[in-house]
Amino acid sequence: MKLIEAVSRSLAIAASLVLGALMLLTVADVTLRWLLNHPIIGTTEITESMMACIAFFALAWCAAEKSHLKVDMLIDRFSPRIQGVMDSVTTLAGLCFVALIGWRSLLEGIAVWQLKQTSSLIKIPIYPFYYVIAAGCTMLCLVMASQLVEHLIKAVRK
Repeated sequence: MKLIEAVSRSLAIAASLVLGALMLLTVADVTLRWLLNHPIIGTTEITESMMACIAFFALAWCAAEKSHLKVDMLIDRFSPRIQGVMDSVTTLAGLCFVALIGWRSLLEGIAVWQLKQTSSLIKIPIYPFYYVIAAGCTMLCLVMASQLVEHLIKAVRK
């Protein structure tokens, strides 16, 4: 679990750096547009690409820190064993869903790479961002799998 947390934290740091770069790009674009009436070409395409990195690199760390939203008004009323079972079921469902997203993103990245698709204006290759999504989902799956084990242990012990 320590290795998974370390890797997810590293990805979150990378997401933070990308977010910082995105903010600098946006400020520069707005400033140049306002002062010189000459915006940075392709800012929208670059921003869209950076958003994939920000969102999917930060997901695993958020899960590892248990920072995702959890509405447990009803679940708190059950015994710890039932809570463990319910957490196990929801974590397993989420794990399957995230694994599906990661798998399909990888396949789509391969297809986009073979077609050599690029963004329309500044011709950024699109396929690496599908791989970013797949990598983020893979890391999230590892975190969720370790949490699933924790929930199952909770369900069995209590």
